[in-house]
Amino acid sequence: MCNQFRLPNLKQIQQYLKSDLDLPLVTPNFDIQAQDIFPNQVAPVLLYQNGQLQLSNKKWGYPSPVDPKKPLFNARIERFYDSAPSMWDKSFAKQRCLILTEKFFEYAKTTHIAENGRKYHDRYAFRTNQPLTLIAGIYDQDYFSMVTTAPNKDMAPIHNRMPLVVLPNELRRWLFQNFTSLIDRKSVDLQIEKMLK
Repeated sequence: MCNQFRLPNLKQIQQYLKSDLDLPLVTPNFDIQAQDIFPNQVAPVLLYQNGQLQLSNKKWGYPSPVDPKKPLFNARIERFYDSAPSMWDKSFAKQRCLILTEKFFEYAKTTHIAENGRKYHDRYAFRTNQPLTLIAGIYDQDYFSMVTTAPNKDMAPIHNRMPLVVLPNELRRWLFQNFTSLIDRKSVDLQIEKMLK
């Protein structure tokens, strides 16, 4: 369950989206500083709204209908295809966004015991070979959630889920087209870095 990503600064975002990808991004009326983002924090997400590609600040994690202290910050893509309705349905259908990252972080499944008896998990950083890594997201009002899918070959040895990474040529498909073909991320190569303790 991904619960941390590194947000790039506004200059990096504009360079990648406007200059590298030649996208008609509306210049935001707020500044964006590079920082690590965790659930319950505000971060800009990229969405297509009112005929414009724009950045909008939203809080990471939908309010939980069960426990308001535990935001729902990951949404499984498979829930959209379940026959039973879910709280995510409207967002998957009409309120999709992209989370802009330099990299995202995940802890490994395996538990280790340190010399002092404390338990810990190895921590890894992931990114694509692009200047920024795009992750599928959904939003509702002032909140967003990261979309996850089954792990690919790079993620599977470390974790049983992964963020749904979106490649530059898939950006429009995720934002406002049929996204079924994006569920399987086997063809997405991730660069992996083991973090020091």
